[in-house]
Amino acid sequence: MRNIKKNILLIAGTGRNVGKTLFACRLIEELACKNELVCIKVSPHFHELSKELEIIRETEDFIIAKENNKKGSKDSNRLFQAGSKKVYYVQAKDDHLPEVLSYFEKILTPETPVISESGGLRDFIEPGLFLMINKKNNNDIKPRAIGYGKLADKWFEFNGENFNFTADKITFANNEWKIKN
Repeated sequence: MRNIKKNILLIAGTGRNVGKTLFACRLIEELACKNELVCIKVSPHFHELSKELEIIRETEDFIIAKENNKKGSKDSNRLFQAGSKKVYYVQAKDDHLPEVLSYFEKILTPETPVISESGGLRDFIEPGLFLMINKKNNNDIKPRAIGYGKLADKWFEFNGENFNFTADKITFANNEWKIKN
């Protein structure tokens, strides 16, 4: 059985610094005035968390924290500054993402528009939209990213400043993410 989540837009990339958070911020700025957006930033890397983050749930396998600080330069701060109503930062290995997803299914309705920066979640859900970003002229793409690219609704590039696809081409209507025609 497929786990379809039309209210979730996933953003993944072919590596670090390919513009995932920047594109998410541009999308939030484009839509925030119309929707009560929630962002979930997922990292498979564990490190000490900022004291400003509010730990919501913590196990040996994952941490879910809520960002409450609009100041700062962390990705979660930037998503909040862009206009997301709530921002969560998650540290979890991919095999524990179903537990994380289960937590969010309990606190967010299917009508809540969600933007999640996570490639790993694509292994467990079929989102409304799945966007894949590559840095221009990057030919050193990991096999896993190539696999995700085949599942992506849109694959586009970032040249260090701009994208060859713009956030205004995306809409959230009837509880579903779509690319405008």
